[in-house]
Amino acid sequence: MTFFKTIKYCLTIVFMVTLISICDRAYADGMGYSVQAVIPENQIDQSKTYFDLKMTPGQTQNIELEIKSSSEETLNLAVVPYIGTTNQNGELEYSVEPEKNDSTLVYPITRLISGQQKVTLKPKETKRVTFTLKMPKKAFEGKIVGGFNVYDEANDATNESKSKKNDVQIKNVFSVVIGIQLRENLDKIKPELKLNTVKASLFNYRTAITANIQNIKSDFVKDLAVTAKIRKNGSSKVLYEAEKTEMAMAPNSNFNFPISLENQELAAGSYDLEIVAHSNEDEWAFTKKFTISDEEAARLNEEAVELEHETSNKLIWIISLAVGLITILLLVIFFLVWRRRK
Repeated sequence: MTFFKTIKYCLTIVFMVTLISICDRAYADGMGYSVQAVIPENQIDQSKTYFDLKMTPGQTQNIELEIKSSSEETLNLAVVPYIGTTNQNGELEYSVEPEKNDSTLVYPITRLISGQQKVTLKPKETKRVTFTLKMPKKAFEGKIVGGFNVYDEANDATNESKSKKNDVQIKNVFSVVIGIQLRENLDKIKPELKLNTVKASLFNYRTAITANIQNIKSDFVKDLAVTAKIRKNGSSKVLYEAEKTEMAMAPNSNFNFPISLENQELAAGSYDLEIVAHSNEDEWAFTKKFTISDEEAARLNEEAVELEHETSNKLIWIISLAVGLITILLLVIFFLVWRRRK
């Protein structure tokens, strides 16, 4: 099997004003600019430097970002709003466009905010960028979250390099993200998780079982810990297990929790998955049956890297056994010859 030809690895240096940020301004280190949220009067906590806005149904409001150049060159920046999601590592993500919005996300923030903008900054120049925010006419409970991603267009276009060694493609995107959170009241929402599809997959090009965990409520799930165990149908023996703590999920989002097979081949068959998730005082327990087909196992095993093939392990075991038997036979023959001569 050939080594994978192309890995697109996005190295994103994000200096993000998060919900617990104490910084006044977000900097793109070495990129020559900084970004600051211009805090409006309806900010829930004026000491915070991300947008945390108290809104009303149907409200229209302009919000501003202040971008300051520290560069000696002209900068061409893009300012792009994104929805808040949860990435495959169980981390909050504000700079990636999902292939598909979560099924429970009624109001993606990108539908409420005017579209992306281009900004040209002369050396040492400061500009304000204005976005128009229009709330849904119908009242909602919980939080609508996202972020403004600010990056240099020249960097995005040209910082895609290919390493000749191993034919690996690396893309570097340096950016700043300013968070935004919208709510119409301060009522607390009890979190609720759901287990969706369980299937054989590849995680970082290695064999795994992924379990899709969904936050179906419009609030964050914090301090999330997940333990997962996989068994053959009807068996009590645990074949694979995984545990991860200190994760978080964005409102109305989902991610694929991976259970690594430790570079072992996927085997066709029927399995049981058991998952227990904790977040502060809340706990969820799920069980789900799933099946891996012969075709699915063969395809994923072919695409996986650093796979320990079962046939190779058996061959090594057979050779080792044969060498051992031959060694014992030679010792017996030597002993018998030695006794006869004596």
